[in-house]
Amino acid sequence: MRIPPLYQRKGYQRFFAGMAIGFIIGWAFFLIQGGLAHERLIHKLKEQNSIIIDYKKKNEILTSDDKRANEELAKKFKLHEINVRFSDSDSQKLSNLTRMHLIKAVEDDLEHLMGEDTETIAKSNTLLFQAIENKPYRLDDDEQAYRVKIDHLYLYTGVLRIYISAKANE
Repeated sequence: MRIPPLYQRKGYQRFFAGMAIGFIIGWAFFLIQGGLAHERLIHKLKEQNSIIIDYKKKNEILTSDDKRANEELAKKFKLHEINVRFSDSDSQKLSNLTRMHLIKAVEDDLEHLMGEDTETIAKSNTLLFQAIENKPYRLDDDEQAYRVKIDHLYLYTGVLRIYISAKANE
């Protein structure tokens, strides 16, 4: 048995040549369209990456601003400074050295409040009043004890200001 010589017939030759040319044209069309689609996707991906990078930078800037603002607020709400002053003229009877020692003693008693939240200090102000007013203050060179009375107490953004008056115990 023999295979018929189809390669000699013109109809079959045109058919197979058309199939080969169609395959080559189709493959070229597929490569061109695939390449164009791939190029569009790469371009879109680069655009999206640049947008993501911009958003990350903006987010980092905003969060760093928020962190700085939070740190500043935390500093404002912590006690940084304690000022004790005399308020009335009755305390004028005391010598300047005695007044200075009393101020220093009251500030030393309140030193543990440094760094505390102002809200906590505001809630416990009655305890603060009692702790200072019920304590007799004895100075080094003087055997006499002094009683301190708090006239005014101001607490604001990191500063505790106390106005006191003092009398000698009798």
